[in-house]
Amino acid sequence: MYIPRSILILFIIIYLLFLLSVDWINQSGGAWYRPFLVGFLIIAIAGWTHREQDSDEL
Repeated sequence: MYIPRSILILFIIIYLLFLLSVDWINQSGGAWYRPFLVGFLIIAIAGWTHREQDSDEL
């Protein structure tokens, strides 16, 4: 089974961000936009890796 590079990178980033930022996101004194910032970074990185594929690979 072939897994596209963009999906594989997305899974790796999600896993690493989950491990490293669970406490940072859930701090009570933190800013309200922290979870949204992490989500935006994940989407931006996945979109950037997906952009580099040829149209034949889609």
